Amino acid sequence: MVWLIRRLRPWEGWDTFLPLLGMVLCLPAAVVTAEWVPGDGGLVPLALFALLMGRWLALRENWGWPVWLLLGPSYGLLAALYVAAHTLPLLPRSSEAASDFALRWLVWLEAALTGGTNDDPDIFLFYTALLCWGAILLVAWAFYRRRRPLLALLPSITLTALTVFYSRQGVGWLVCQLACGILLLALGNLIHTRLVWEATGVDYASGLRSDVLIVAGAIAFAVALFSLLGPQFSVRRFSDWFWRTFASPSTQVEETMDRLFGSVPLSGERPPGGGGGPMGASSYLPQSRLLGGRPDLLDEVVVVVWTDEPPPPPDDVPSATVRDIPYHYWRGVTLDHYSGLGWAMTVDSREEVMGDLSLSSPPAYREVTQRFEFTAPHGDTLYGMNTPVWVGEPVEALWRGPGDLARLASEIVSYTVISRLPTPTANDLRTTSSAYSDQIRERYLQLPETVPPRVIDLAWEVVADGETVYERARLLERYLRAYPYSLEVERPPEDRDVTDYFLFGVREGYCDYYATAFVVMARAVGIPARLASGYLGGQYDSSSGVYLVRQNRAHSWPEVYFPGWGWIGFEPTAARAVTELPEEVPLSEDVLPRPTGPPARVVRRRWRVIGLGLATLVGVGLTATLWLHYHRRKNALVVTLPLVWSRVGRDGTRLGLPPDPALTPREYAVMLAAELCARAERARRWQGHWMGMAERSGGVLEHLAALYTLHTYGGKQVEAMDRTALQGIWEQLYRSLRWFRWLGWAQRITGGHGTFSRRGRAFGSESPKVA
Repeated sequence: MVWLIRRLRPWEGWDTFLPLLGMVLCLPAAVVTAEWVPGDGGLVPLALFALLMGRWLALRENWGWPVWLLLGPSYGLLAALYVAAHTLPLLPRSSEAASDFALRWLVWLEAALTGGTNDDPDIFLFYTALLCWGAILLVAWAFYRRRRPLLALLPSITLTALTVFYSRQGVGWLVCQLACGILLLALGNLIHTRLVWEATGVDYASGLRSDVLIVAGAIAFAVALFSLLGPQFSVRRFSDWFWRTFASPSTQVEETMDRLFGSVPLSGERPPGGGGGPMGASSYLPQSRLLGGRPDLLDEVVVVVWTDEPPPPPDDVPSATVRDIPYHYWRGVTLDHYSGLGWAMTVDSREEVMGDLSLSSPPAYREVTQRFEFTAPHGDTLYGMNTPVWVGEPVEALWRGPGDLARLASEIVSYTVISRLPTPTANDLRTTSSAYSDQIRERYLQLPETVPPRVIDLAWEVVADGETVYERARLLERYLRAYPYSLEVERPPEDRDVTDYFLFGVREGYCDYYATAFVVMARAVGIPARLASGYLGGQYDSSSGVYLVRQNRAHSWPEVYFPGWGWIGFEPTAARAVTELPEEVPLSEDVLPRPTGPPARVVRRRWRVIGLGLATLVGVGLTATLWLHYHRRKNALVVTLPLVWSRVGRDGTRLGLPPDPALTPREYAVMLAAELCARAERARRWQGHWMGMAERSGGVLEHLAALYTLHTYGGKQVEAMDRTALQGIWEQLYRSLRWFRWLGWAQRITGGHGTFSRRGRAFGSESPKVA
């Protein structure tokens, strides 16, 4: 095995080839992790084959672009064909599978040219394979032919980053690719520099490769660790930790302030009914977050609820004592007035109540008793399942009209209510009359004139195939659930209708936006609806038999009025489960229009990616143009003795010894050499290396000064030196002067002594040996 490894060892070494292989294979691995199309495992061997072929082509320097253009695309097409056809060459029936895919590709091409559609996933896999092939060939060309490690990293890392960006999967592969890339940058540049040194006869330390590998490995590990752990340390996480830790002291301070200075409202707090908030509703959670920006809700238990219902059935973890139960809706307040910019609650009367409430019961219902105990400030809003019909403590009832309870209000922290939850079937609601009273029509069909016509037109388009009120409500619910759920929503503009902003602007949101859009669209087609706000679900603690409702369970949902049955809730929020009724008939999704477009955030992100890509292309093109221009000027520059001597003066200035017109060239060279020897003598370690380098550099300086003196002042024609040899002498001298400049910098830092070294080898050993 050892013999085989040594036999197959590439000329650049396993320590360079393996990071390059790892960086290349991370690209198909990220695509496979994204799970865009089935059967994409063939991308991994394709990437390996592309790297080996690109390396083979790049190392044949006498083969130009015609060979690359002939072999690269040809083999790439064949490899991508077999990857998309899910077969291997030369296997039985492989040609039939490839022919079948070719026919499917022709069908796709016809659809593309005629404006049709095609959903064959293998076509996408084919073009993905081609893109991977081209990117990896470019990696091999840049690394082996051009010897530009940074250029080799760009294609593969860019495609992997785009894959992770759009799929939100495979971050680990991108981090691994970055780590391999850092190793390649160090080792690739070392290989290129070593080839230059060997071509020019420069001596260098034999153990430099292991030193560079150790340093680059440490940096790669640090970058990978930071890339994985860095996103965990976010401001939001710190904020959540802070409020969890200091919630109790903060509550005590607020209670003390409220006791001593009760007439002064705290920052951000509005009295009920004022300040543009919901009329008759407090500013406490959850309704204070309605239609704002990102809701900042914590994982804090706000209320504990006991009910007389049977315990929920056990889940898949029998040993768990706390289980998530999502289907309870704890209603706190219902909002009826829509202004186009938000919601408000109208109240006609208030009264103190205790015991039975004057509310009619639906034809079929189940009665549930609940006991609420608040563990966090709740303002004066009380909660219950559906509409409470009995309350055990004296509280204030806010009425919109006879039999129309808006909410119960009190600052008590513990109370008992009884609710009657309607239990209709889907057929019961489907056959319900649509004859509404004038009070219902006036209050729950209200819409401002500022609602854009396109919102109303869209509502009628969605419910076009619904024959009853119930079917139309289900169509609205199903349509809105096609919009993506997101908490990353910017606050609506002050002059724009909220529903229009959600449906045609951001095209994503959280429960407040779904519920608002449902109610507005339902009212637009003549369905009485309102918005309810409270909490959804909770965690059932089997040890104590209670539900733990947390602050992040705050929720909003729409309710539709059905004569005789009262208010029935619907769930248009995409992140929540739909509550289905008995005798439910599934709706066909083909009758629903599609959302008005992708989320605005996604569109902006795509444009940013496109803009970044264009800017990158422009930057790369500009950099390449400047680089070519620089090298053309450098190659066109005639290297002469005066030019080289002027460069010596420039580097002498950097060493602190600028040229003095009063000194002859030889005197200046002697002074510069003496400075090098002085710095070498002050070195604490590897003084022999530094002294040898100083002596060799001093000899070159004196020889160069003598030639320059004869050429300029001696009146003699010095035999013209070979341009390449003169350039080589300067490059060797430049490295020595550069190392001594760094040595002086280190000595100033360390107080007179210093050297750049690793594990007993001075970097100064890379200095030239001048014959």
